Parts: sequence; structure tokens; C-alpha cells
Amino acid sequence: MGMVELEGVTKSYGKNRVLEGISLSAEKNEFLVVLGASGEGKSTILNIISGVVRPDKGRVIIDGEVVDDSGKTYIPPEKRDIGYVFQNYALYPHMTAFDNIAFPLRMRKLPENEVKKRVLEVAEMLRISHVLDHKPSQLSGGQQQRVAVARAIVKEPKLLLMDEPFSNIDPALRASVRWELKVLVKKVGITTIMATHDQEEAMSLADRVALLRKGRFIQYDAPEKIYEHPVNAYVAEFIGGMNVLPLNDRLAGILQEQLGVKVSTGEKLFGFRPEHTAISDARGIPVRVLGGEFRGEKWVYVVDLGLDRPAKIFSQSRIQADTTIRILPRRLYFFGEDESTTRIEEIV
Repeated sequence: MGMVELEGVTKSYGKNRVLEGISLSAEKNEFLVVLGASGEGKSTILNIISGVVRPDKGRVIIDGEVVDDSGKTYIPPEKRDIGYVFQNYALYPHMTAFDNIAFPLRMRKLPENEVKKRVLEVAEMLRISHVLDHKPSQLSGGQQQRVAVARAIVKEPKLLLMDEPFSNIDPALRASVRWELKVLVKKVGITTIMATHDQEEAMSLADRVALLRKGRFIQYDAPEKIYEHPVNAYVAEFIGGMNVLPLNDRLAGILQEQLGVKVSTGEKLFGFRPEHTAISDARGIPVRVLGGEFRGEKWVYVVDLGLDRPAKIFSQSRIQADTTIRILPRRLYFFGEDESTTRIEEIV
């Protein structure tokens, strides 16, 4: 049994069904990311685990103990031994960083010398010792986030929950802050469940990703496995930005003639990733370059395949707009009428 288990959890708000009998398991010391677009129910999952919200059906189990069975069994949030980092950090504006971090320890009525010792230890770990006398309004977004994390972990909880913790941090700092956070929670050894809509955050942080759509987990695996083997077209586009395009007779003929790949009956979509595409003089899919932009290590081009939507490709060299070129995907994905993945073809 994992550190956290959800079994058949369902939740509605009025007539709006948010979660459809989901099940989830986070192992001890695992970093699990619940990924999904806005409004898919990510925060509801965290609130149910924390006890802030109760499920309509199903069970919540933490460290082998049933904390909510959607009936008579219910252990309130303050007794679940959970640290929670909210999207807006929820720091007390009238308190210093030190007092914000110390708050949960003082609520437990720990001796003040023990409070000071723990606060200084976690502040040193998070490199915020120099701002402990500052109030939240005097802190940067990254510093506020670290104070919120420090407050959540200073009481050494069994479980850490984080809801979109990087949304208020300057994009230029997010990568470094993400890395620091992952190193920290692994060092401390806390089971962590984070909710985010950002697939880059999920891929960089997670041991496993649970991708949520319409109240259900549609794929639940290691990031690299989801990237390499998406279960359907939605996952393929959401994780890594695959080009997913409609198949017509003209494209089917080009794929067979140029790439030696025959389209099977019932396959309605095909896809390829921008980074898996080479520009070829000999063979490939003919496209017209619509435009591009320089991204430092690569050029990103939008190309027209003669379909109702364009595609993106990456290139190391500059290409003029309105130029016709051939692109050679190294890997093609095919999807059936229900948009589930039917096969993956390696192009040699």
C-alpha cells in the first residue's frame, strides 16, 4: 500500500461532476504530479486528500489509515499530518518570514528554543536565512514560495501537497526554483503530490504523472513513458506538443510513397513531434514554410501540409518563409476513430 491512496473517489459541486470515481496511489517518498488543464479538478483532489473537501463517494487512505470513507469516518485536516503549499502561498502578511514558518510549530506548543532551531535549519536549507525578518510584501515571488514551502515542511509532515506552486514566480527563475524544490523534498524524504497545468513542470519534477481530463485519469506513468507512448491524441498533444493532424487520402498516399508507411483502416489521425523531424532533400512530406522564430538553440517553424491546421518543426538552420521543403519525421504516431493510439512507426 502507498503512502496515499484514493479509491473510487467521486465529487460533484451541484450538477457539475468534477471527479469520476478516480483512484490514485502515491508511494513513500515519491514526487507525484497531478497534471491537467484549468478546471479539470486538480485542486479538488488535493483538497480531498488534505480533508478540506470531502468526497461524495470513495475512500482516502494516508499511511495505511482510512481518513475519509465518504461516510462516518472522517479525520479533520489538522490531524492528517500534511503540509500544504497553496497557489497564492497564503502567507500571513502581518508576520515576518520567521513567524510564518514558526506558526505551525507554535500551534503545537513546542518550546521556543525548539521552534527557533527548526526554523533556522529549514531556512538555511532553503537559503532564506537572510530574509527571516522580512514580511511577505518585502519578499520576491521566489522567496515567498520558499517561505511557504518552509512553513509546510518545518513540522516534518508525512505528506506535502502543492497547488500550482510556481505560478507566481518570474518565468526566468522557475527552472532553478523547480530544481531546488525537487532536490529538497528528495533530501528531506517527504511524499509530495503537486497539482499543475504546466506539462514542462510535470515532466521535470515528477517520478510519475497522473494526467487528469474530464474527472478521470487518462494516463498514469513515468514522464518519459507518457511522452514516448501516449495513450491517445489528447495526451500526445498535451505532453510535449505533438503535431496531431487529420489523415486524408492525399497524405496517406504521400506517407506510403515517401516513407513506406501504409495507413490502416480506421486510422483517422497521425502525429509527429517537432523535435523528431529532419529536413530532407531526398524524401519526406512536402510542406510550405509559413514562418518561424529563433529560439537560441533552434529555429521553430510553422509549416503547411495542405490540411486544416499547420504543424511545427524544429531546425538548426534558417529557412525562408514561403519555401517548399520536405520534412522527414523519425517517428510517426497513428490514432483511431476514438483518438486512441493504434501504433508507432519508426522511420529509417
